[in-house]
This record gives sequence, C-alpha cells and structure tokens, in this order.
Amino acid sequence: MSEEPTGARAEAPDREPPDTGAAPDGGQRAIGQLVEIAGRVLASTGVLTAILYYFGYVRERALFSYFGIDLGTVGFTTTDYLVVSAGPVFSPLASVMVFGVGALVAHHLLVHLLRGASHRMRVLVCLLLTALAFTLLTIGAVSLHRHADDAVSGPYLSPAALGGGTLLLEYVAEAATRYGVARGGWSEILASTRPVRRLMLIALALIAAFWATANAAQEHGIDAARAIELSLPTSPQAVVYSRQRLHITGSGVAVLRLDAKDAAFSYRYNGLRTLAHEGGRWFLLPVGWTRHNGATVILLPDSTKDIRVDLAP
Repeated sequence: MSEEPTGARAEAPDREPPDTGAAPDGGQRAIGQLVEIAGRVLASTGVLTAILYYFGYVRERALFSYFGIDLGTVGFTTTDYLVVSAGPVFSPLASVMVFGVGALVAHHLLVHLLRGASHRMRVLVCLLLTALAFTLLTIGAVSLHRHADDAVSGPYLSPAALGGGTLLLEYVAEAATRYGVARGGWSEILASTRPVRRLMLIALALIAAFWATANAAQEHGIDAARAIELSLPTSPQAVVYSRQRLHITGSGVAVLRLDAKDAAFSYRYNGLRTLAHEGGRWFLLPVGWTRHNGATVILLPDSTKDIRVDLAP
C-alpha cells in the first residue's frame, strides 16, 4: 500500500456551509404559523361574530357620542352592529396586506444581502434590526397605557409598531440562527426558547391587530359623525306634525300653526334632519346643529297618534 501524501490528513479550514436557500426562512415560518393559528381561531363563527360585533359597537358608540347620545338608548340589534363593522375591519385588513407586500420585498432584499455578506456584516445587520425591533416594541408598549389621541405615534402607528416589532424580533432570531450569526450557546438558547417566542409572537400580533382595528372603528365613527354634521343643510328633511305644541327648538327650526278646522294636527315643525330611527323612536337634529352651539338632539316616539314624522328631500 502506498503511503498517504504528507499533509493529506491536515484538517480543512473551518468554513461556513454555503446557504443554498433550500430551507424555509425563519421569518416566513413564524408568519406562516401566525396566519395558520389565527385562521383556525377566526374560523369559529362565534368568535368571528363576537369580534365583528365589538368593532361595530365601538364604531356606533363613537358616532352617537359625538351627538351626546348614549348608545344604550338607541337600541341597535346584533345585525346592525355586524353590518357597520365592515368598514372599520376593511381598512386595517387592507393595510396589513400592503404591509405584507412591503415586508416580502424587504425579506428578499435582505436574503440577497446576507448570502453574499461577510460574518461581520451579518452580525451588524442583525444588531441593527434588533435595535429597530426593540424601538418599535418600546413605542407600542408605552402607547398601550395612553389614550389613542395621546399615543406616542398615533392611533394607528402605535399598534403597527407593537406588531411590527414583535415580528421583526422573531425574524432576526431565526435569521441569526440560519446565517451563523448565533453560534454555540446562543444558537442553543434560541432553539430552546423557540416555542415560547412563537407563543408570545402570536399573542402580541393578535393584540396589535385587535388594537388597530378598535382604533380604526372609533375613528370611522367619529369621521361619520362629522360628515353628518357637515351635510345637515343638504340632507333629507324631517317634517314633524303634532296635535300639541312640542316646544322643539334649535338653530334653523321653524314652527307653523295649522289653522285649518279639519286638520288632524295643529303644529308643523320644519328645519329638522333625521339622525336615526331605531327602537320605535326618531332621533332628529336641527338643521343648524353643531357640536359646540348647544343644540340638542330631539327624540320623538313613533308609536303615538299625536305625532307624525314625514320625510322629504
């Protein structure tokens, strides 16, 4: 047998195994698990109905509070809340889809950068992303204890900061393991805490989504109330007829006494607009109503022969 050449058994230099890209990215796996579990939870009709009911309730409460009306006196049904919840839910959902497209583009750019980068560059990128993730989490955590209008980054950016920081932190942990940034003990720690991290990731992401949608529902209700206030002069009229004088007052309201002997009603009130008709009652606004002029909302029963409300363009 021939002897092996000198130095043939020398150890090969320690090289990092090439990244073929065959294994799925950690960030993608985390997001995939989040979508899967959230889908299973929302697949329950009862859970989905309860969530939509709540968002519809928040929206209507903000709208009627703008006019000084307690929502409990209106008498909306469950179907009413479910119908009006479509708008508040659609806006955050569309925003998440747009954010997802942007995150996917950023992911591909980052993978391209890390595959050809040195170890030092990979460490630097992971450190920068970790700092950004903790900054976003801090903004979201601080804003949790403040009113939506006083939040550090506003009613929409604060939930986005909480959810985005959570996802980014998990993404960095998986990227550090995959690209060899976390080695030895750090790699073992990240592997052992992966189930706990995923559980916290799902919980915080759902909290952020619920928070953002609730804020959107409240803003949607306030915007709808302001639109009603601005459009009162051009809104359909509500003409009130009554047998007795009702003493309805307000900016733009006019009362006319009907002197005809055969008239079924003695008074007619013009200058009113319909806010809502629920629970057998009319909620009417003077045409000149504003939030700050002291005008009140007029409530009239719809089940009496002494009062009639007609609608006109």
